[in-house]
Amino acid sequence: MDMVVVYKANSESLQTVLGILRKEGFNPVTLENPSSAPVRSGATYLISVTVPREEALGAKSVLSKWDEARQSEIEQTTRKLAGPLLFSAMVVAVLAVVFLFMGILLDAAALLFVIWLVVFALLAKVANNTRPESKNSKSRIRLRR
Repeated sequence: MDMVVVYKANSESLQTVLGILRKEGFNPVTLENPSSAPVRSGATYLISVTVPREEALGAKSVLSKWDEARQSEIEQTTRKLAGPLLFSAMVVAVLAVVFLFMGILLDAAALLFVIWLVVFALLAKVANNTRPESKNSKSRIRLRR
């Protein structure tokens, strides 16, 4: 059977990619054995996902839609966290100036980091809880009732 590479996945997303393709009726196979993929520190090893040549066009289409949806989610999360990141950095900058005038800036450097981390985490939590619901989440709620 003539197989064509339709996607190169890292080990974390490999099972998701295979599951999506199988759910859509394709017959994916990996060229490499995922369990014997070499582990390199700082590097990602990509595993080639193949399908029969006659399924290649459809499989690429399904995977590109999945990839676009995933990128969209990443962009939304990044936009949500930009405000809390900037605000927490401003809070720490103001505190750093105050600590500088008090003469304790070097002694309080670790404290500033902890303050930044706590403020950012709290603001990120608030930003995550106040997000507007998407169409998909509303339809899921209706289906559960």
